[in-house]
Amino acid sequence: MDEKIFESNCFIICPIGKVDSDERKHSDKLLNHVFKPVLDANQYNTIRADQVAKVGLITTQIINLILDSDLVIADLTDQNPNVFYELALRHATNKPYIQVIAKGQKIPFDLSGIRTIEVDVKDLDDVARVKKQIEDQILEIKNGHVPDSPVTIASSTKLLQDDYKLAEAIAQGIGNLRDWSGGYGHEYDDNKSIESISRKLWGFREYGGISLEDLDSKLSEILNKFDDINKNS
Repeated sequence: MDEKIFESNCFIICPIGKVDSDERKHSDKLLNHVFKPVLDANQYNTIRADQVAKVGLITTQIINLILDSDLVIADLTDQNPNVFYELALRHATNKPYIQVIAKGQKIPFDLSGIRTIEVDVKDLDDVARVKKQIEDQILEIKNGHVPDSPVTIASSTKLLQDDYKLAEAIAQGIGNLRDWSGGYGHEYDDNKSIESISRKLWGFREYGGISLEDLDSKLSEILNKFDDINKNS
């Protein structure tokens, strides 16, 4: 039976390596047992660099796929420099992407504020968990969510640098949220919003030219209160 062709493409950024190398075996396992089943179920064509027809300038073809694909999944395992270069190109597009990494490996500092799924391809239970997490992110993306990246965070930070009153307003807003969630006993359930704030705070500290550590401490108080709510619920 011919493989079904879908309208949407997902380009896989990953360390490929030579045939029979450990890199290739790892990437093949992820492709065949994690990425492709989820992408097929969500009607994405799965494309990897070694599957691109070698006609014309292949580098141009790959860059176009990175820039134009509806979705990109990037495997950060072993901190391959080509992967980081290609992922940076995707970040600059402000289009949807998903990051994964081998369980136990350290996420590079510049990407540590971005949600990254850890996976152990040797553990079948873990593979099932990762497939569910990838599908959850795909559904968020289909609902209009675009993940932050160092590029978008830096753009937001420049706005704060140019408008200190805006920074103060954000700090006050987080303070109000803390009082609302803790002082009045309400359960604030939008953890995605809190995660987004957390990623932006990381960017403010890294790239900002003004002191916004206040925001970080306020966010920590909020998250601690959420932990208490969850434990008592």
